[in-house]
Amino acid sequence: MKLWHIVLAISISLTSPIVQAAERLLTIGGAVTEIVYALGKGNEVIANDITSVYPEAALKLPKVGYMRTLSAEGLVSTNASMIIAEAGAGPRNVLDQVRGAGIKVVQLTDGSHTPQQVAADIRTIGKELNAANTEKLASQYEAAWKNAEDKLAALQGHPRVLFIMNNSGRGAQVAGDETAANAVIKLARGENVMAGQYKGYRPLTVEALVAAAPDVIVTTREGLEASGGLQNFLKTPGISMTPAGKAGRIISMDTQYLLGFTPRLPEAVTELAHAIRKP
Repeated sequence: MKLWHIVLAISISLTSPIVQAAERLLTIGGAVTEIVYALGKGNEVIANDITSVYPEAALKLPKVGYMRTLSAEGLVSTNASMIIAEAGAGPRNVLDQVRGAGIKVVQLTDGSHTPQQVAADIRTIGKELNAANTEKLASQYEAAWKNAEDKLAALQGHPRVLFIMNNSGRGAQVAGDETAANAVIKLARGENVMAGQYKGYRPLTVEALVAAAPDVIVTTREGLEASGGLQNFLKTPGISMTPAGKAGRIISMDTQYLLGFTPRLPEAVTELAHAIRKP
């Protein structure tokens, strides 16, 4: 090869942009999956977990089970080059085993339910994926939340809200402190009637339900379907004895949209805030 050919080849290699190879992504957790797609990296996702239901494209991919009960064999079998998981994904030893198998595992470290954490997660995931629109997406989300927060601050009153989770249809549970439901009710300027009584979710009892006397009951659309529809839901023991049950003030929203703490949070909280104030 002539000398000038060599020089030209070196010059081209030095000035040409480096094209990063696409990852084979496995996303664990609905919020992670939604952020990855919002960052324009959905084409690199090869599989996800059963909580990953948005956007629609995510539903069509192979599932590796539930995010909190993963198996090392199931994760490794996807042949992913990178796994991005929510803070609550696990068990932890399973993710450690996968790391030991040579797969890069990125797990979010903060599982707090705050609008600020959503922005932080966008930036963390975007950085890992070298997404060019990371800061744009994070800034757009922050502006949308600020706009929603200003409008929420002008709302009147603090409706007494009870959140009931029954997606499996095997028994209703109500949300106390340190739950996504409690956080989203507060953001919507409502009062969780179970706040301050316990942490997490507990089985619904008639006594507690009647004593709580909620003005409105919020549940998930999936939970309402699992209960057999609104009329069957209203037959849940104790509900008809509450102000919410007597007035038929039952609100149902998509689980991921309402509780996922995703980039759609401003819209979800605003929708909930108005719904719990309707007579």
